[in-house]
Amino acid sequence: MSSILWPHSVFFLPWKNKRFEYRVRAAVSNEARHHHLRCLLPVPLLRWQLQQLRQSKLRPDWSHVPQIMDPVYGGDGTGSTPRLSATSGSELPKPRSISVLIHDEANFTHDAFTQMVMQWGQFLDHDITDTPSASNASVCCYDALVTSSEVHSDVTTGGACFPIIIDEGDRYFDTVSTRCMVFYRSDPVTDSSGVRQQYNAATPWIDGSQIYGTSNTMATSLRSGSEGKLLVNTIGGEDFLPEDSPSSDSVCFVREEGEYCFLAGDHRVNVFAGLSAFHTIFVRYHNKICDRLLALNHDWDDETTFQEARRIVVAVLQAITYKEFMRHILGSTVANSYDLIVGDEDYVYDSSVDPTLSNVFSTAAYRFGHSMLSDSLTVNGTVTLTSDLYMRPKYTLNSMAAVLDGLQDEKLFRTDRWYTENLTDRMFETPEAPQTGFDVAARNIQRGRDHGLPPYNAWREHYGLAKKANFSEMDQGTTRYSRLYESVDDIDLYSGGVSENLVSGGKVGELYAIILGEQFRDLKFGDRFWFENTGDASSFSTQQINQLKRASLVRVLCDTVTGIESIRKNPFKDLDDTSNPLTDCSDISDINIERVWS
Repeated sequence: MSSILWPHSVFFLPWKNKRFEYRVRAAVSNEARHHHLRCLLPVPLLRWQLQQLRQSKLRPDWSHVPQIMDPVYGGDGTGSTPRLSATSGSELPKPRSISVLIHDEANFTHDAFTQMVMQWGQFLDHDITDTPSASNASVCCYDALVTSSEVHSDVTTGGACFPIIIDEGDRYFDTVSTRCMVFYRSDPVTDSSGVRQQYNAATPWIDGSQIYGTSNTMATSLRSGSEGKLLVNTIGGEDFLPEDSPSSDSVCFVREEGEYCFLAGDHRVNVFAGLSAFHTIFVRYHNKICDRLLALNHDWDDETTFQEARRIVVAVLQAITYKEFMRHILGSTVANSYDLIVGDEDYVYDSSVDPTLSNVFSTAAYRFGHSMLSDSLTVNGTVTLTSDLYMRPKYTLNSMAAVLDGLQDEKLFRTDRWYTENLTDRMFETPEAPQTGFDVAARNIQRGRDHGLPPYNAWREHYGLAKKANFSEMDQGTTRYSRLYESVDDIDLYSGGVSENLVSGGKVGELYAIILGEQFRDLKFGDRFWFENTGDASSFSTQQINQLKRASLVRVLCDTVTGIESIRKNPFKDLDDTSNPLTDCSDISDINIERVWS
């Protein structure tokens, strides 16, 4: 029998089927909800306590993610009603209508990069963002919402339900029972002015929380208790993630003998096969670091080994993100303007910087990556739809190396207004229940309205960019926007942001480049425990920092994926015989732990 495991903070099923068993995530604990725990034991706990004190001075309302601009809600403006109206007061276009007309599948163009860019972006996202939504809401979809002009009572009363209603004649959701898409508003917190805000259940630093968890309890559950290592499930001589318990917040489709839902530091580990593979390789990497440390330091106990291996893994995550990933996303010019490239200059920690993720970053700008996802990957020589790779642990258990090869071989879609229908029609759909998937573009637009994000033009003006005076000035989709929106000033931020022409060498337009650049700058320079910082008692030595700067994604892959002998030197870029040739793993530089950790 198949089973479905579904967390409340990702998505909810709009249907019920007796063929499936359900596992529903419990409410987020107060520990995760109110305490953005950065690290887990001795020195890490000190880090959290010091950061908490500093953050409380910087921003008294720091329990919620900051709004760079005042939210634009409906009703009385306090957030009980989301953003529903255009500047004229009329109703905004439906998110699904925007998705179908503007974010269609008509004109994909490829990039000189691979799907590894998308996959690292998602893995990083789950380290720094997790916005919970309601788990015990009332019924969000029923026929009267579709067949009449009725509005769900929750929408204007601060309730959890904010369903996405779909127009008659939709290209895919074409029956009354499928023309309402379940959507829950993000769990609210109220600021000192009584305005609805949202919170981040993930730690607001690049600290490997998707690997190690966000609390002491979670970290303990992921540890083996021996040699500093993390728990693994060894199958056929290879280490995989451990199995999650039936009562947890995991989410996956289990259909075959031996298939199981994975346990990791983040509950979204099973969402996509490539993501599960990245979780697996970094657990393996942690354990290999433990072996290398213990070979040098025979007297180290489990706790000492775990903490030092964890510190190294976190440093590697930071180095890969800022040495490799960042220049591909923002382009070298923009990345350098925010001092985001590792190794270019001496690092200086700035205690006045608040690294907390902004609402606009997590709700809109950093979701640009959805546009880059291709409609298929080639796994073991078979073209596999990406919709078939959602929630299926079997691909990681049986074909992890092939999934990673597919990510390296499949070209990256350019960030633009076009989306594959695997994301806009069949997200998380199962063969047993057709027309029950989600539309990621519509959901992103609805989430922006839920959070009260001001429209696209308001953000351009805020950041000193020229407002679009009319629809003809939009970089993409000019006539299509005019068919849906009354005014260019009404265009939703998410939609307008991904429709901009890209900055030179980057994967985003000029508006998102500013939002991302500022946030990643703050994450780097506002982190007292950043791996390049030499000014703290817990800092790495200068020699260790120099070694950590040698870290690369290709080296991690060589160290953790069975059977790799040669690999392209930059897995983020297309294979090229001259600029990115296949290279033997033995020729890829490594962190010399043996030299500076003995």
